[in-house]
Amino acid sequence: MKKTLLAGALSIACFTGGFGIQANAQENIDIASFIHPKQVVAATKQVQSMTYQELYKTLLISDLAFEENGVVTTKNSITLNYSLKTLKSKMSEQEQKEFKELFGDTMQIRFTPSGNSFKGELLAEGKWQALGEKHFNVLFAAINKDDFDLKPGGYFTDTIGHWAESYIQLLYQGDIINGTSATTFNPNGQVTRGQLVSMIFRASALDVNEDYESPATYKDLANFPGAKEVAILEEYGLIDIFDGVNFEPYKPVTREEMAFVTARYLEGMDFDVSKVSKNNPFTDKNQMRQETVEAIGLLKQLGVIDGANGQFNPKGNLTRAQFSKILTLTLMLVGDDK
Repeated sequence: MKKTLLAGALSIACFTGGFGIQANAQENIDIASFIHPKQVVAATKQVQSMTYQELYKTLLISDLAFEENGVVTTKNSITLNYSLKTLKSKMSEQEQKEFKELFGDTMQIRFTPSGNSFKGELLAEGKWQALGEKHFNVLFAAINKDDFDLKPGGYFTDTIGHWAESYIQLLYQGDIINGTSATTFNPNGQVTRGQLVSMIFRASALDVNEDYESPATYKDLANFPGAKEVAILEEYGLIDIFDGVNFEPYKPVTREEMAFVTARYLEGMDFDVSKVSKNNPFTDKNQMRQETVEAIGLLKQLGVIDGANGQFNPKGNLTRAQFSKILTLTLMLVGDDK
C-alpha cells in the first residue's frame, strides 16, 4: 500500500466516539424513575425541544448501542423497548417485581407525531399513559449526545421500519452516504463501483483538494464526477481489485470486490489485521478470485460480513442497505481500535 490513512483513522475514531457507538445506552437510564405509574403521569407538559423527525434520527443512532432491538419504527410511531432481561442487573429485587407487575417483560415507550413536535406515552398496567417532561428528560439524558448536530434531511420514508435504518442514519449523519432524493434512500438498490469508491472515500476523511495528485490509470473516467476520488483511492492502493483498463463506475460492484476494498480500507486506517485470523470458512471459496479469499476471511472473522447457508456468493451484488451495515460495522472496528 502506497500510503496510510492516518489522518482518516483519527477522524473516524472521533466520528464513532462522537456518536457514542461503543456506549451501552441502557447503562445510564434511571429505571427507578419509571417504576411508579403515578409518577409517570404526574408531569403533563410535553417537551417541545425537537421535532418528531429529529427524535426519529436521534433514537435510530442511539439504537446501535442497545443490546437488543430497542427501537421499532413504523410510518406513524417510534417505540422504545427496554426488556427486564437486559435491565435486571441494574435493579433491586423489589424493583424487578414492580417492573414485572407494571410492564410485564418489556417496558414500552411510544412516540407519535403531534403538530410540529410529538407526544410520548408509556405502556403501564396495560394502558398507554402520558410521558411527562421529567421522565422524558431522564430518558434523553441517557441517549442524547450534545457533541454532534443532526443534519437536515435524512428522514427517508422508504427506510422506516427497515432492518438497516439505524446503519443508514448513522452514515448519513456522518456525511458518508446520501439519499437518492430528499426523502428516499432506495435501500434495495445495488451499489455501483463508483458509489463504493465515494463511500469509502468519505469514510477515509480524504479531501479531493488536498489529496489529489494525478489522474487515475483507468481510461473511462473523463465524464465521471468521482474521477478524482477514484484516482486518490487508486494511489492509496485500495481499489487494486479493479485491474482492468476501464473502471466502469456505473457497474454494480460484486460482493468479493466490496470485501477486498473494505479489507484494504481497514489496513489503510492502520487497523492491525495481523492479529486476526483470515480463515475463510465459506464453502464457495473456490469461486472467489484468489486475491479476495483472505480479505473475505478477514471480514468474516471480524463479524463484518456473513453469508447464507455457508456460502458467500462472491459474484453476487449487494444492496445499499447491506453495505450500510458492513461499512458501519467496519467504522466501529476502527473507532474501537483507536
